[in-house]
Amino acid sequence: MNFSKNDLVFIPLGGSGEIGMNCNLYHYNNSWIMIDLGVMFGNSNLSSNELIMPNIDFLIKNNIKLDGLILTHAHEDHIGAVPFLYEKLGSFKIFTTSFTASVLKRKFDSFGIKEINIELLNYSENKKIGKFAIETLALTHSIPEPNAIIIRTEKLNIFHTGDWKIDPTPLVGNPIDQQKLNDLKNEGMAIMVCDSTNVFNENPSGSENDVREELRQVFSQKIKNKIIITCFASNIARLETILKVSNEFNKCCVFLGRSIHRIYESAKENNYLKNFNNIVSEKDSGSISEDNLVIVCTGSQGESNAALSRLVNDKNKFIEIFNDDLVIFSSREIPGNEKKISELKNQLLKKKVRIIDSKISKVHVSGHPSKKELKQMYEWISPNTIIPVHGEFKHLSEHANFAKKCGIKKQVLVENGDVVLLENNNSRIIEKVYSGRILLKGNKTFSLENNFLKNLKIVSSEGEIFVNIICDLDNKLLTEPVVFCPTVTDKSELVHDLKILISEQLFKMASNSLTDQILSEELKKIVRSYIKKSIGLKPLTYVEIVRI
Repeated sequence: MNFSKNDLVFIPLGGSGEIGMNCNLYHYNNSWIMIDLGVMFGNSNLSSNELIMPNIDFLIKNNIKLDGLILTHAHEDHIGAVPFLYEKLGSFKIFTTSFTASVLKRKFDSFGIKEINIELLNYSENKKIGKFAIETLALTHSIPEPNAIIIRTEKLNIFHTGDWKIDPTPLVGNPIDQQKLNDLKNEGMAIMVCDSTNVFNENPSGSENDVREELRQVFSQKIKNKIIITCFASNIARLETILKVSNEFNKCCVFLGRSIHRIYESAKENNYLKNFNNIVSEKDSGSISEDNLVIVCTGSQGESNAALSRLVNDKNKFIEIFNDDLVIFSSREIPGNEKKISELKNQLLKKKVRIIDSKISKVHVSGHPSKKELKQMYEWISPNTIIPVHGEFKHLSEHANFAKKCGIKKQVLVENGDVVLLENNNSRIIEKVYSGRILLKGNKTFSLENNFLKNLKIVSSEGEIFVNIICDLDNKLLTEPVVFCPTVTDKSELVHDLKILISEQLFKMASNSLTDQILSEELKKIVRSYIKKSIGLKPLTYVEIVRI
């Protein structure tokens, strides 16, 4: 590291170059804090139950001890990696507001981890964390208690937005406190580290109240058969809207999906979603008319193991999809999930249901700021410098260009691993540290550069083949080669021909003074070449030589 202990620096380790996996570091005066530690879900190249997390080797190999981890809100892309990486980072305190703490504790409980150090952050309260003075400010988003983090240091002040939008009627929580933002502007916020997810949208993202009015219209027209709504489990305002509108039309709601049940319990602990008496269990739903049922389920991104996929594949023993049911996708398509969502919709259409999504009806509004909302936040905060985060490089680049057009003096375009020296008028990238991604497979984590994962990709696309050769010290075969290749071919003729080829090649090479390693490598090339010529695959190939 080429910066000094007195330098104030910002280092994104995740979320700057992709959607999700948000993780940001700040350093000042030998003190380190992290804001958010999230995940990305497996895309079309990975199975849907695999999680991708930031690689934190930079911290571990440099023996960096965090003075604290601050969580802006409870979405998976901001807190999902915490239980997996908590112990690897050593002992440190987690700071967040009440709802996020409740969701996080349930995550730790599912891991069997009881000893965690969480300290609640209260609004309008200054908290000293290492060499940083921290304050949380409630914004509006698609989950309770979404917070910007105000970071004060002796050098300058930083406004770290987290995820946000401007919702004048958020339904859950309060609107943005404009007076507080004006106070911060007067105090001076030199740097704004800001959400870029929705930067390509020109117009405001819309209010949760708009969705509520739209669902009222939809419910009023749906008299026969049940309604199935899939949404993000963490969108408490959306769950409240569904419960409230269902109640207005004398319908009962059934929650499907473990994450919805966990979020519901956390919501009740924090005085959200109370006083609703129209929630019934899956088992009890059988005694209610189909016309009076609303199924609220996970699976809006086409996840194969989620509740909606289980429904469409007839794997729920209490609830079945019938002709003329209405399925509402009350969510957005996360980039990379389009194919899975399309496949799920095709399955639903084969069931002769009607589908409504945000492309044809306002049944979802984004939780992220459009250009108009970004411009408004610039005016409220009036920073000298914008550092775009939370997005693919195209989002970050568009955000930087837009900030420049809006008159922001300085824009710093970053990627994961960039070390940004923060100064009042000359913030800049000074070096790069190691960053990357790690993949959770089963209960183990692997670097995406790990040979194990590379081999898995080869096997999934090309297959693998095992060859066992038993011979004497003179390279004379004592039995025919053993060839095992169930992921390459099911044709016995090819295996038979391959055994003959291996035997012939071994006989030709018998007189050469080759080590077993060289002999194994030569046979591996021959096998792979033959398979490629025969069926067009280049499988991962193993050749074992046993001497007797």
